[in-house]
Amino acid sequence: MRIRTRTRRGYAMLAVLAFVILFVSLLGVAYRQTASSLRLEKARSAQAVRDAGAVHALARAMALLETGRPPSDPCIRGVTLETPAGPRAYTVTFTSLGDDNWRVGVAPTGDGVAPAPLPTIFLP
Repeated sequence: MRIRTRTRRGYAMLAVLAFVILFVSLLGVAYRQTASSLRLEKARSAQAVRDAGAVHALARAMALLETGRPPSDPCIRGVTLETPAGPRAYTVTFTSLGDDNWRVGVAPTGDGVAPAPLPTIFLP
């Protein structure tokens, strides 16, 4: 007499289910990292566009400071530059720290404020 053993079926479906769950969880982790990287790059791009005009205004102010000393302390001047977001007005402030040391600050010009324009040179 032979005893017949019944083979259990259904193990293949459990293995497929385990692989599907593993794949979906790995896909979720990869998507989260990719989405985070995209958010970081979007923030960096927005920051570069925002700061583009201020950096150019600061460069002009530093080049102007090489031509001589500002006529007053503090000296507040304005400059309008073309930026990727359109023309923007900036206020440049020169403050003496003693001797030939100067602090140069650049900020967007507020509404209703119209400082004197930035000259091409400071007379020595």
